[in-house]
Amino acid sequence: MSALPIDLWLSLSTQALSILPLGLMGVLGLNLGALVFLRFRGSPVDRDSSWPPSTQALDQWPSVVVQIPIFNEGLLVRPCLEAVAALDYPPDRLSIQLLDDSNDGSAADNLRLAGRIARESGLQIDVLRRADRAGFKAGALAAGLARSNAELAAVLDVDFTPAPDFLRRALQPLMQDPSIGFVQARWGHRNPGLSWLTRAQATLLDAHFRVEQAGRYCTGLPIAFNGTCGVWRTAVITNAGGWQGDTLSEDLDLSLRTQLAGYRGVFLDDVPVPGELLTSARAWQQQQFRWTKGHVQVLRKLGPRLLRAPWPPLTRLAVLLQIAQGLFFPLAGVALLLSLPGVVLENPPRGTLAAVLSVIGLGGLVGASLFLASGRRLAGCSWPRSLLETVGAMILLGGLLLSNSRAALEGLAGRPSAFIRSDKPGARSAGMLTRLPTSATALPAAQTLAGLSILGLFLFERAWNAPFLATTALGLLAVALPQLQGLFPIRLMARRSQH
Repeated sequence: MSALPIDLWLSLSTQALSILPLGLMGVLGLNLGALVFLRFRGSPVDRDSSWPPSTQALDQWPSVVVQIPIFNEGLLVRPCLEAVAALDYPPDRLSIQLLDDSNDGSAADNLRLAGRIARESGLQIDVLRRADRAGFKAGALAAGLARSNAELAAVLDVDFTPAPDFLRRALQPLMQDPSIGFVQARWGHRNPGLSWLTRAQATLLDAHFRVEQAGRYCTGLPIAFNGTCGVWRTAVITNAGGWQGDTLSEDLDLSLRTQLAGYRGVFLDDVPVPGELLTSARAWQQQQFRWTKGHVQVLRKLGPRLLRAPWPPLTRLAVLLQIAQGLFFPLAGVALLLSLPGVVLENPPRGTLAAVLSVIGLGGLVGASLFLASGRRLAGCSWPRSLLETVGAMILLGGLLLSNSRAALEGLAGRPSAFIRSDKPGARSAGMLTRLPTSATALPAAQTLAGLSILGLFLFERAWNAPFLATTALGLLAVALPQLQGLFPIRLMARRSQH
């Protein structure tokens, strides 16, 4: 029997090897589809509404400290602080901490603002400054708790503005069930229709909250704390080991440790807290890098404990898949690289191999698409619009292939990195000039080159994985090209959010 030609042997070998990363990608995609089933099988809204108002007298309500960690947040501080000061809660049971790690010269302005609002509202507002940013956000929250005797701690990022009844509604589960360690409210959006970027973010976040969080909660699975818009028992934080800054997802880390310690989390789908969606592709990419790396760091840190957790096997599997979602990106990168010989040599998969790859890819694609579209549908969009915005979100996710692959691999390797704050809309004063450093253009330049190369494969080769190539190429270019404006000074105009 004659030996196979080297090009055919190479193509078949790499296609066979691609089954593993594609299979794992398919599992992650099917997991998202399963969450859609869980969400519509259960009744999260009914469960949320099952918490009747407390009958305790107001002077018996628990003491609450609202913690607002900030770092160079500029104009965002005032609306957040004013919204917190307007919370409908007994003033003698409420205090506010502005955890200010700013180093841009805004600390004095924040102090004056806090003093003015404290005088007007009659509330206790403490501005706490640290000598350094040790532990970043987790360190700031821990330092604040060390200065408070409150029974409960509400955490709010500065770009969120809660409604006056937020605390009254969020505290009901904690006041009625001592096994509950924390409550997570749903993120809302103030500017979802501002641009293609904000629409894609709204699609991704609605899927996470309205489908994933609601689906996990209504079926009794452990849920994650999302870093803001939530309330904690301070004693539970201590019992679970406190805020720890050894990962970039200190919120996921603490919520899993809390549930491993025997406490429960509650998700309130019917308590939205509006926040600002990012308006810069660079800021969004930084945020996604931090979230992806943080999730993988938590997987590395808590994975062994989760495997031994006293939970049913399916519960352990569901939690592991939840925190392993960041591995999708390096898996997609490996699958893309392994497909190149077959594309370049014009030797697409055939027979059983083609069938296996098709089933895996289609299953993952359908699961992920249904997951994203269901989130937008639950947010009130029509099905056609939901599907259209799902396509946009999936293209944009393709643009994270390089940066999030690096994030996941760094997380697996245990490589530490600083907590880089996302540049939020309204954080700078109008008229402020900014210029990206030259080093910041290296990644978008690489993304542009990769996007053009993949686009060339899509256009000039008979690629059997053409849809994957097309969405990846368009996503890389969509994320990279706006960032290359940073080669030149640009004027950032602070814009009011569109409601």
